[in-house]
Amino acid sequence: MKLIHLYEAAAVGAGGFAGAVVRHAVVSLTGSTIGIIAVNLVGCLIMGLLSHDSKFALFAATGFLGALTTFSAFSGHAVKLWNAGEALTAGVFILVNVLAGISAFVLGLYLKSSFSS
Repeated sequence: MKLIHLYEAAAVGAGGFAGAVVRHAVVSLTGSTIGIIAVNLVGCLIMGLLSHDSKFALFAATGFLGALTTFSAFSGHAVKLWNAGEALTAGVFILVNVLAGISAFVLGLYLKSSFSS
């Protein structure tokens, strides 16, 4: 088993800190439903644009985007909406996050290939 290098751990940690702070700010400013959707879609788009084989990806993809777009925040908010009797809103929230998130990722891949050609 390979031990993680200190600089890799530092890159992931720094990116995670920054992503968590940005997510908190966006969700606080926009409200949780719109904020969570926004950070998830932007994060998916950026993830599609990134090259996963670079050292920068440790900071940006694993750290920053990992903290920015948390599945636990998405899941928790969906359950909160459902438990509040907002089943339709919960369903739309789930569909928008999943379908638009995958679409944003694919768009990022497309843009990346368009710019690199």
